[in-house]
Amino acid sequence: MTFLDSEHNLEESEPGLPERVRQEAILVADCGSAHTTVSLFDVAVDSYRLIATATVPSTAGPPWDNLMEGVRQAINRLTEITGRVFLTKRGGIIKPTRRDGSGVDHFAAVVSAAPPLKTVLAGLDEAVSLASGRRAMRQNYVREVDCLFLEDGRTEQEQLITLVENKPDLIFMVGGTDGGAEKRLLRLIETINLGLGSLAQIKSPHILFAGNVKLRQQVKQMMGNGASHLRVAENVRPTLEREQISDAARQIGELYDEIKVKELTGSEALQDWSTYNLIPTAQSLAHIVQFFAALQKQTVLAVDLGSDSATVVFSDPDTARLTVRSDLGIGRPITNLLRQKSTAEIIQWSLGQIEPNEMENFIQNKALHPRTIPTTAHGLKMEQAAAQSMIQQAVSDAAMDWGWHGQMPRFGVLLARGGVLANINSPGQVVMMLLNAIQPSGVFAIGLDKYGILPAMGILAQHDPLAAVQALEGSVLVNFGWVVALPGTGKQGKLAISVSMKSETGQELVGGDVVWGAIEVLTLTPGESARVTLRPERGVDIGFGPGEETTITLYGGAVGLVIDARGRPLALPDDDDKREELLRQWLWDIGG
Repeated sequence: MTFLDSEHNLEESEPGLPERVRQEAILVADCGSAHTTVSLFDVAVDSYRLIATATVPSTAGPPWDNLMEGVRQAINRLTEITGRVFLTKRGGIIKPTRRDGSGVDHFAAVVSAAPPLKTVLAGLDEAVSLASGRRAMRQNYVREVDCLFLEDGRTEQEQLITLVENKPDLIFMVGGTDGGAEKRLLRLIETINLGLGSLAQIKSPHILFAGNVKLRQQVKQMMGNGASHLRVAENVRPTLEREQISDAARQIGELYDEIKVKELTGSEALQDWSTYNLIPTAQSLAHIVQFFAALQKQTVLAVDLGSDSATVVFSDPDTARLTVRSDLGIGRPITNLLRQKSTAEIIQWSLGQIEPNEMENFIQNKALHPRTIPTTAHGLKMEQAAAQSMIQQAVSDAAMDWGWHGQMPRFGVLLARGGVLANINSPGQVVMMLLNAIQPSGVFAIGLDKYGILPAMGILAQHDPLAAVQALEGSVLVNFGWVVALPGTGKQGKLAISVSMKSETGQELVGGDVVWGAIEVLTLTPGESARVTLRPERGVDIGFGPGEETTITLYGGAVGLVIDARGRPLALPDDDDKREELLRQWLWDIGG
């Protein structure tokens, strides 16, 4: 692998993989709200490779309102690129591959084009059951439109009015430990039941109860006619100390598929084409990230900034944590960023003078016209400033949700994807945006999903892991290289870390001393590897102990070896001119 271990042994890490490659062509469609991408995987020189990808604007919304139109357009473009025919004259998929080379053996699809599940969360305690319920919701494409609890400051009538006005797809009820107090939760359920009578005349919402198990039967009786739409999940908070959200998250995912995905025009035809069930894009991304973590025996952080959502995945080889933010995205939800951050916070990381009203106008226009792209350098700076702020918000909120006090633990690989990042021509600028937004510490590699194929790889990994391994080794990700990021702070200009490098043949490479406040890039080109000795100053822990020297093998990339000694958290001058001068210096130093 170009990121970590180039001597990775497939048989040792994946003993269940087949010994020989089956020559089967696989076509995977990623149907998003802004774009549809189709990727072709096939055998080339005795191993699976990504052969080609094609991306077109999504047709899930107006004026087409048919998911399949975009899929066919992308496949036709793939035919223009490869010369291979995949569709019949009537627009059907050719399966399996024919002797003349046309068609494919398998077709699969991941979907994020459906709108999020409008959900009202109801429960007792904001810091306990409601927090657990919210974490379950955030594993899926869900938009929380309201939160009801007894002490939310509203009268019962006001709660009923809000419930009816929101017209939710789902009412998610949580609260009460197993065997705990019942009366307070029953009072809230009675209020909700009153609202169901009015909602039934418009559209009956689905109901998911994941609270005190002793109340299940009473809830069914109280719901009356609404019980036909009632589901029951394991209590998200069976005790004050224990949380179990997997069952509730799974059932919310099933409801998203049932209520939203299957309502998309063209989704039925897409399923008919597919060898496997349609999978939400976020879940497929989480699967490939965990697969990658297991393959590399590393912890991996993945950040996906899409048009209608932002997804964060943190995985070790055994467990993947997933957060989907349907209230954040560089398209229609972008206005929610103004509820999370001030315009001053958004523009502080941008180069060039951006007035607060300019930033607000840009955000409002982007929400109205999510498919537009900046046509000026100034507009591009505003989009990148918004994207960086959104990544920072999504990552810090996910870390808070997962009990890490807003700061991600150290990881071995950082994977990023999203159109804003993929369309930046300078690798150094992408790395700088990610370092500024996430502010990680430790030693890690950075890769970019420039071609938008990671969710497709998730399906590949589930159904043909050998094909996924070989495709990953075929450099489907853009490798930026490695970062050594120092935690804490030190006196500006004082030595922070010394770095020396030797090639695999023992030749001395250029290293150097890096002082606090600086960010420097040491040359380590793609395909090159080196034995790197890191000597942090006393008290500085880059992952091997305070002040501990270590020697590791690192691999080159499009940027090289980045030594980030600017300190954590990053601090910017209050003076606008000095702030811009510092940002320009950092960008220059990293080659952006």
